[in-house]
Amino acid sequence: MKNAGAAQGNSGFRQKGALLVELVLTLPILLAVVFAIVEYSVLLGALLIMNNTTSEAARQVTVFRSGFSQADYEEFARDSLDSLLPQYVGSFRQRVVPSVNATPCGDSICLRLRLVYPDYQNNPIVGNSFFIPLPANLSAEATTRVEPNND
Repeated sequence: MKNAGAAQGNSGFRQKGALLVELVLTLPILLAVVFAIVEYSVLLGALLIMNNTTSEAARQVTVFRSGFSQADYEEFARDSLDSLLPQYVGSFRQRVVPSVNATPCGDSICLRLRLVYPDYQNNPIVGNSFFIPLPANLSAEATTRVEPNND
């Protein structure tokens, strides 16, 4: 009778050991999936913020302002990009680079407003401790047409 009890106790110990091995094998995969979800959520949030900022800045610049020259519109667009970009996570706002480029559009001017988070792959918002593929840069742009009054 003692042998039967010892066999049952040994079986319970083996089952606990098997559970521990399963946990050790699956935990890194589970953590990688959780961290990937967090990283991509933050990345998509940053892209959404950048897209909304460029769109809103373009909308504000589109409104006609009497006496504004092309340079005035460009400066206003840069100021709008800077003032509308919110704080996000970490040093997001400091790393984003705004730019405004003017191109002719018929008898008026088109302004291309752009935000770029350079070298995102090496400097992600959330530290990439796993081997999650990330884009090289994050960028968003909007184009608007303005009619400067150079009189």
